[in-house]
Amino acid sequence: MQNIREGSVGICPEPSIALTPMQMKILDRVQSGLLNKQIAFDLGIAETTVKAHMTVLMRKLNVRNRTQVALAAHAMKTAAAR
Repeated sequence: MQNIREGSVGICPEPSIALTPMQMKILDRVQSGLLNKQIAFDLGIAETTVKAHMTVLMRKLNVRNRTQVALAAHAMKTAAAR
């Protein structure tokens, strides 16, 4: 497994990462390019709740920023489609 790091090319998140249904919904919307405020409105939750979920997602995916979260989400979907 290669973690996402500054300048790394390959992204392969841990396949056994357990995400809640809400985290999966947020992950999908981050990958779609939505902002926290848009995600909150879409899911009917507070923006601070989205931020809290993003913090947990970054920790679980071992990444540092929103772009890396989106890249990890894409990698997870690609791996699941195989």
